[in-house]
Amino acid sequence: MKTLVLSLFSILIFTASVNAQAKKGISMTFANEHLDIGKVKKGEKKKFDYVFTNTGTETLTIAIVSGCDCTTLDWPRTPIKPGEKGTINVIFDSTEKEESETVDVDIYLKNLDPKSGEQYFKIVDYKFVLVH
Repeated sequence: MKTLVLSLFSILIFTASVNAQAKKGISMTFANEHLDIGKVKKGEKKKFDYVFTNTGTETLTIAIVSGCDCTTLDWPRTPIKPGEKGTINVIFDSTEKEESETVDVDIYLKNLDPKSGEQYFKIVDYKFVLVH
């Protein structure tokens, strides 16, 4: 009997934990929203990724991901279901850069924000130190 009660209690705690992690509606949780790609020589290209998990209860569909002219982006074109991971691939080209800076990457979903009725929008960024 003790084992049964303990097992049921464990299941209840696990279920509560899983439900607490998922946010109702739209939610993207990134492994890191602010990346530091370090020192970059002028003219050098750096490749890196933003990895995220759909921690909401709605399937996410990315409409477009944009950045400055120095940034080439590739993102999932298929819907990302709750609990699934996605990756945004980035190639940064420092050829036209004159100084160190932080670059925003804008993520627009096809999903609408229920509070505003507008497209859901998320900003992540990366920074670099330009070395001449």
